[in-house]
Amino acid sequence: MTTLQEESPETGTRSEASVATSLHDYKCSTSSTATSATCLTSDEKDKPPLQITHLLPPEKLDQKPSRQFRHVIFTVYRRLFTVVIMANVIGLFFIDVRHRDNISNIKVISSAASANLFVAVAMRQDYIINFLCEIFVATPKSTPLRIRRILTKVFEFGGVHSSAAVCSLAWFIRLAIHLTICFENGHLRNIPVLTLAYVLLLLFAGIVIFAHPKIRSKTHNTFERMHRFGGWLCSMTFWTLIVLTAKTISEAPDSEHSVSYILICLPSFWLLSLNTIHSFIPWLRLRKLEATPERLSDHALRLHLKANIADFYTIRISDSPLSEWHSFACFVDAKPRNGSTNSVVISRAGDWTAKTIAEPKPYYWTRGLPTRGVLYMSLIFRSVVLVTTGSGIGPCLNLLAMDAVTRPFVRVLWSAPKPLETFGEEIVRNVRAADPAAVIWDTKKFGRPDMAALAWQLLIESQAEAVFVISNPRVTKMVVYALESRGIAAYGPIFDS
Repeated sequence: MTTLQEESPETGTRSEASVATSLHDYKCSTSSTATSATCLTSDEKDKPPLQITHLLPPEKLDQKPSRQFRHVIFTVYRRLFTVVIMANVIGLFFIDVRHRDNISNIKVISSAASANLFVAVAMRQDYIINFLCEIFVATPKSTPLRIRRILTKVFEFGGVHSSAAVCSLAWFIRLAIHLTICFENGHLRNIPVLTLAYVLLLLFAGIVIFAHPKIRSKTHNTFERMHRFGGWLCSMTFWTLIVLTAKTISEAPDSEHSVSYILICLPSFWLLSLNTIHSFIPWLRLRKLEATPERLSDHALRLHLKANIADFYTIRISDSPLSEWHSFACFVDAKPRNGSTNSVVISRAGDWTAKTIAEPKPYYWTRGLPTRGVLYMSLIFRSVVLVTTGSGIGPCLNLLAMDAVTRPFVRVLWSAPKPLETFGEEIVRNVRAADPAAVIWDTKKFGRPDMAALAWQLLIESQAEAVFVISNPRVTKMVVYALESRGIAAYGPIFDS
C-alpha cells in the first residue's frame, strides 16, 4: 500500500523519487480501473465512486493556536498586506522627523497618497497580473517543492492591492488634516482646495468601505459600481485638486514658479497621469463577442464564444458594459459551434447568472486582457489533485485538455448534482479522458461528500505534489485549510484573487 511521504523538516519536500515511483505504479493501475468501470453491476453503480480507506490524520502538524495563526489569520494575503502597511509606517516616520515648511509637506503627503494609489491600481492591471504569473510559472519542476509551494501563492497579490488602497486612504486623511491646518494658519487659505480635499476623502473612503469582504459579498453590485464610478470621480476630483493647489501655490507672494512648472515637479502629477492611463486601457479593449448558448440544464449554461483565447485564461463578460461584470474561466472548444473558439460554463449562483441561463443573449461584451487563473500555476508541479464542485469543472478543463506529456499527472474529484444531466456528456467524457479513474460524485444520489477526506484519499493514492481546489468560498477554505494544516500544498482562489 502506498503511503504519503511526510515533509522533511529541513527541506519541506517529500522524496521526489518516491513520488515518481508511486506515480508509475498508480498509472499502471488506472488502466484496469478504467476498463472495469464499464462493467459495473447495478449494485456497484449504487455505491459511492470512492471508498475512504485512508482517513485524515487526527493530529495536525502544529498546535491549534499556531495553526490558526499561520493558515487562517496570518495568510500570505495578510502578510503582503502587513508588509505594505509597515513600509508606509516607516515612510510616515521619516516624513515626521524631517522639518519642512507647510507647502513642502503638502507635496510630500500628496506624493505618498499618489504612490499608494498607483500601486493599488497597478496591481489590478491585466498585463501586470499576467506578467507575474508568466515569471513564476517558468519555475523548473526540478526546483525544490518548498520553493514551488511558495511561488504558487502569487495569486494572493491582492494583499498588496488592498493594503496600498487602505494606506492611500490614510494619507488622504493626513492630507485633509494638513490642508485644514494650513487654512487655519493662513498658509494656504483656499476654500475650493479644502472642499475638494474632503470630497476626495469621502469618495475614497466609500470605495474602501464597500470593498471590505463582508460588505462586498452582500452588496456586490453596489461594490462594483462604487469601484468604477467612484474611482472615476476620485480621479477627476484629484486632478482638479492638484491643479488648483498648484495654482494657489504659484499665486503666493513668495512664489517664483508658474503653475505648469509646479505641476511637472510634483510626483503626484506623474503618478496620477499613470493611474488615469490605467483606467482607460481596459476600456480601449472593449469588444463584443458572438455567443452561441448551449443549455446544459436548468442549472447550467455553456456559452460558445468567438474569442481566440488560449488555455488558462479568465475573461470578464457583461451584457451591459456600464453595469456589472462577471469573471469566468475560459477553455478551448474541442467541438466548435458556429465558428466558436472558446467556452465558459455558467451555473446558477445569483440574479445575473439565473437571468443569463434563462435568457441567454447572442452576444456579450468583454474588456481588458484575459488574465491568468489560479490553475495556471499547477504547471510547475509534476502531479496534482483537482478538487472541484459544480461548474468549477470549467476552469479545470484547460488543464485536463492538455497533452498528457506536457501537463502534470492529474487526479480529479468532481462533486455536482447529476453531473451528466447537468453539464452534459461532452464535459464528463473530457474529464474521463484525462483521468479514467476520476471520482465524479453525484450529490443527488450519494449526498454531499466529505471533500477534504476524499481529497486526502486521492492524494495518498497518487502521491501528488499539490492539491488545487476550485469551488465556492466555503468549500475552498475548508479543503485548503484541512490539507495545508497537515503539511500538504493546497491552493484555491481567494475572494480577491
